[in-house]
Amino acid sequence: MVVCVLEGGYYAYHSYLSPKTKKVKRRFRATSSFAPPLAKSKEEQLEVLRRRNTSSLAWLERLSAGVPRLDVIDRMILQANSSLSVGVFLLVSATSAVVGLAASSMYNLGLWGALICTLGGGSLPFLYLSYRRKKRMDDFQRQLPDALDLVSRALRAGHAFSVGMKMVGDEFPDPIGPEFARAVEEISYGIDVPEALKNLSHRIDCVDLSFFVTSLIVQRETGGNLAEILEAISRLIRQRFELLGRVKALSAEGKLSAIVLFLLPIGMGLLLWRLNPSYMELLVTDPFGQNMLASASVMMLVGFFVIRKMTTINP
Repeated sequence: MVVCVLEGGYYAYHSYLSPKTKKVKRRFRATSSFAPPLAKSKEEQLEVLRRRNTSSLAWLERLSAGVPRLDVIDRMILQANSSLSVGVFLLVSATSAVVGLAASSMYNLGLWGALICTLGGGSLPFLYLSYRRKKRMDDFQRQLPDALDLVSRALRAGHAFSVGMKMVGDEFPDPIGPEFARAVEEISYGIDVPEALKNLSHRIDCVDLSFFVTSLIVQRETGGNLAEILEAISRLIRQRFELLGRVKALSAEGKLSAIVLFLLPIGMGLLLWRLNPSYMELLVTDPFGQNMLASASVMMLVGFFVIRKMTTINP
């Protein structure tokens, strides 16, 4: 058993966590959209290059082939800049669900407890990936105004648009630097500038970036001063950030109320369990108590998300 665990850890480290492996995979992801020189047409190039393996393991590749809507999970993994493949992500989710089910069976939590633990364990990798994706998209949005200003200054200095994007790729950290560098590499490999920018907009879920891509495509068709357009977009993004900051300050009280109302019953339950365990054991051992506990948990989650939805202003 110990040997299997050590072998599994060694394989996982050298397959996904090793710095050398991460560097190689990052380079492959950066070039995964490029067309091979022997492709016969542009459509054939894009079709060939958009195919990505769901796993490096053959059996996991065949198993995940029957799962619907894998492209959504694959795009989320790309946006989160994770080194996991789709197959490994599904395998980790299934393992977490089994661990949750085993924990519920060990503590005899009943049907509702087993269902909640299984769903909660299976959703943990998805929640972590969603958190990384959201954080990366927020970082990209914060870096975008400065990047547009740099491209605008490069245009005013007489450089080409691709040179300005290359300067952003060289000067800015992740996520906007590598993403712009990838777009520049696509352009250097022969993909049209609008197509490369559309690919960038597909990889990054950002409304402001969509405005930038649309403005650039329209400017290339109709003409105009691109430097002034970029400066106007940058100024608009900064004004939106200022407005959202005011909204967050005004809605902070409601968000704090949601957190307090959600954590207060949990804290009181743990305190009562500490003071009088026999009084609280009925919620776990008795079937009626288990149903009460499951119903209360569901209602607390619904109330928390309702308050969060009311106090969250989408940009």
